Amino acid sequence: MPPIERTFFLCSGKCVKYKDLHLHPHSHIIGELRYLTDEGGRVVSLAIYETTVRADQVPPLKPAIRVYLIGDARMIKCGHAGCENVQRWEIGKAAFDQLMKRYQKEENREPVT
Repeated sequence: MPPIERTFFLCSGKCVKYKDLHLHPHSHIIGELRYLTDEGGRVVSLAIYETTVRADQVPPLKPAIRVYLIGDARMIKCGHAGCENVQRWEIGKAAFDQLMKRYQKEENREPVT
């Protein structure tokens, strides 16, 4: 299986492949898309970096990750000094389906007495 090309989440709100980072020289990399296993299913998450990276620089191979976002998130602030951009991340279909399955399991549980 060929390696998956990295996709980066920019402070402009765009998700771009490594080969296209040079097209966004005034943006900063907030994080990247990663696959996680959640409740037995593979879902796309947004891995938020500890340190923001300029899009015109080579991103680190193994950046320190602050948090993995699977569901909706608002007010994701760019950590680059002087950048005022704030973005949002919205849940993907696979993650939404996993979340619904989890809630269905919880609703079908017997009450503990």
